[in-house]
Amino acid sequence: MLRWEQNNIIFLINNGGYTIEVEIHDGPYNIIKNWNYTGVVEAFHNGEGKCYTAKVRTEEELKKAIEASLGPNKDSLCFIEVIVHKDDTSKELLEWGSRVSAANSRPPNPQ
Repeated sequence: MLRWEQNNIIFLINNGGYTIEVEIHDGPYNIIKNWNYTGVVEAFHNGEGKCYTAKVRTEEELKKAIEASLGPNKDSLCFIEVIVHKDDTSKELLEWGSRVSAANSRPPNPQ
């Protein structure tokens, strides 16, 4: 995207794990390494092309990042990492996870 001067806006919703997978079938395999995703994008950028990254934790920070992406950085590839709480999900999704778990329940098989 950088090479071809794409000016997309990418949102990465980071809840630090696999919340729905934990609801379906919990186990140690659901604990993942939480990368610095904006840092990864900046490493790919490496000063070539136009790139804007932001890591946001509040609604106000998100608004500012979107404004920056549509304003001064509109000619850049924009990557916004949105940090949310690991349990920030709808009750409907949690209900679905419980139903899938009941239909597919088995003890973990760590190897």
